[in-house]
Amino acid sequence: MISSVSDELLFFQDACTDCYKTAREAAAERRKVAGYMCSYSPQELLHAAGYFPVRVIGRLGATPRADALMQSFICSFARSAFDAGLSDEFDFLDIMLFAHTCDTMQNLADLWQGNCPGMKTIITSLPNVHAGPASTVYFRKELERVRSCIEAIAGPIADEKLIESIHLYDRHREQMKNLYALRRVCPQRLTGTEMMSVILSSFLVPKEEHLKHLTALIDALENAPVDSISTTPKVVVGGSVCQAVDFIAAIEGAGCIVAEDDLCMGTRSYLIPPSSGCVDPMDALTQAYLARTPCPAIHKPGFDPAVVMLERVQQSGAEGVVFLITKFCDPFGFDYPHISSTLETAGIPSLMLEVEQNLPVSEQVRTRMEAFIEILRAKEDKRK
Repeated sequence: MISSVSDELLFFQDACTDCYKTAREAAAERRKVAGYMCSYSPQELLHAAGYFPVRVIGRLGATPRADALMQSFICSFARSAFDAGLSDEFDFLDIMLFAHTCDTMQNLADLWQGNCPGMKTIITSLPNVHAGPASTVYFRKELERVRSCIEAIAGPIADEKLIESIHLYDRHREQMKNLYALRRVCPQRLTGTEMMSVILSSFLVPKEEHLKHLTALIDALENAPVDSISTTPKVVVGGSVCQAVDFIAAIEGAGCIVAEDDLCMGTRSYLIPPSSGCVDPMDALTQAYLARTPCPAIHKPGFDPAVVMLERVQQSGAEGVVFLITKFCDPFGFDYPHISSTLETAGIPSLMLEVEQNLPVSEQVRTRMEAFIEILRAKEDKRK
């Protein structure tokens, strides 16, 4: 018997209620748990070594310990994660795996290594340009170095195990893409807030378990009755926010549907192509991570983030775009003028909200969203 959508959603929502509960329980059972900061971190290597990989997403609250060690222009995401680390809130982690994307992440990795001695810190250095043979050679050697660092702690990683982990992550990413595709056809079947709980939980529970519930949710959605066409305005949400459930809830609470996203912890975490059938699993990892849709901290010749955003708007049928830009996130700050002007030329309204990830959603954000929804409604009324 196929379960209902609401029944399946409980698993994802429960996992988001206490983000690290599953990881703490695993550590208490003497399972190996590893943290990572970004989807550019090669989680497959951790999984193949027997670790339960958990994404560190920061938390709400003041950051006095981090403030004493970080420059004032460090973003709230890095600041909140580091403060939690300094407060021993991640004492269940054996390894912390970083990816050197932006300068702030490299700064955080160095500070973490020097001030959080309870776990081993490993840094994955990415090529700044994801194209050409030099990038491939460099990144392959870098992944080999990261693998050897993990093996020095956990023991040898068999190629067979790594292939199994790669295939597991491939299947999970494909199912997440399938879920996104289902929502594009009928976004009111699953609210944006519910979708974010599915996304966030995927970083917080074992991948095998999440894949099982994700497949069941997709089956339930495919068999659920289709509601009548909604006239509620639809938006795409983009930007650099990682722990985004509350922000998405606030946006939808203003009177719209979040039909699609272009977020760090959203689509960009799943736009890593499946392994290309390489015999060597390290080649497969190298090619997949270099071929993925890049984040703003990475340069990829021929890639235009504005074109990608336009495609998201068109595919989802959205009427506008909301940018959630974390204060002091320079890579997204550099991309924003080009994307917003491209949207303006195409006649698509957009709203930029500068946010702090360690603070609750402000009333100003809610008020500005409500005003933006009125703009979208007025535009639609004119069209009629």
